Amino acid sequence: MLSIRCPVSDSNQFKPFLSVPDRYHPMSGYMWHLVESEDSGLVVLNPRPDSEKIAAHYRNERYLPHLSPEKAKKPQEQLYLVAKRLLLGYKASIILKHAEKDPKNISVLEIGCSTGDLLGYLHRKKGVPLQNLAGIEPDPEAAAYAENHNRITICRNGIGGIDKEQQFDCIIFWHVLEHIHDLHETLTLARNKLAKDGALVITLPNRESHDALHYREHWIAYDAPRHLYHFTPESLEKLLLRYRLSITTAAPYLPDTLFNTFGSEKLSCAMQNRSFHTGDAVKAVLQAIRAMAIGKANPLKASSLVYIVRKQK
Repeated sequence: MLSIRCPVSDSNQFKPFLSVPDRYHPMSGYMWHLVESEDSGLVVLNPRPDSEKIAAHYRNERYLPHLSPEKAKKPQEQLYLVAKRLLLGYKASIILKHAEKDPKNISVLEIGCSTGDLLGYLHRKKGVPLQNLAGIEPDPEAAAYAENHNRITICRNGIGGIDKEQQFDCIIFWHVLEHIHDLHETLTLARNKLAKDGALVITLPNRESHDALHYREHWIAYDAPRHLYHFTPESLEKLLLRYRLSITTAAPYLPDTLFNTFGSEKLSCAMQNRSFHTGDAVKAVLQAIRAMAIGKANPLKASSLVYIVRKQK
């Protein structure tokens, strides 16, 4: 197990925050420890598996982000893929809006692109040339699917494997930054590879959201040990300033809310050693409606936030 210093303040002064289960093994009895930096307010998983041992915690047939159509056998998995496909257009519109270029002229890098569906959509539906698209994905099966089905050029060994001279108008971290062990290397290289007027699109769970505060240790977006960091807008801004990057906008991404409330209710049931019933589903929907209303009224309390980040002038 690896113990770290705060990546924002470099301090090793932490206070206990929460102890949370692995949502895939809720009855194992093992709890992962989240601690809060006394200097920056960033919450981190500490200690955590190192970058080699963490791979074992992604090799689970229920880990949906790496799911491909060929592997989707259960109704829940098929429903997830349907929702994922329906949301591709919405995600693409967010990216193109902030790229501020004609789609035929923009270049896009997605870090943690999984099966490459978003990049594939940008090509097929929005006209971004394939040669202008690249993805980074360490999972071998997800990377192979991205290459074979979406025809995306994939780098498997991190952002350092991208051509040193290549720059991008848009670099996407869609629910990815919280997974990365070496934030310093990643953000340094991302800044170097970002074109002068380009944008980073960073989507993250928000630990100050209504659903996070409601579900506490059962909030599915804590997702230990895969999620290594839990940001607020303030702690993310502090981190980015170290790399001469700044947040220009932060907007709620409401579709995550329903996923989070359903998953959190299921985890809560599992921790009580009982099945998930219709009444629990109703509770999840009601919590989602409430969380969405709160997030719409106060975007900084939304379940997930999409941050648009640019180089400081």
